[in-house]
Amino acid sequence: MKNLILKTTFLLFIVLNFQGCIVGTVAAAPFKIVGAAVNVVTPDIVGDTISATGDVVDTVIPF
Repeated sequence: MKNLILKTTFLLFIVLNFQGCIVGTVAAAPFKIVGAAVNVVTPDIVGDTISATGDVVDTVIPF
């Protein structure tokens, strides 16, 4: 039983380590959406800055 738990934990670690989770993408999505919407009514630099914040959030969250 202990061996099965160890193998399962190791397999989950490998899968999540190489594939990643969707948490970073979900956290960054509002910033990217707002950045795209702001680009319509303001100069591009403002919306691009907001979208870049979403990219940073996606990069910083490792899972």
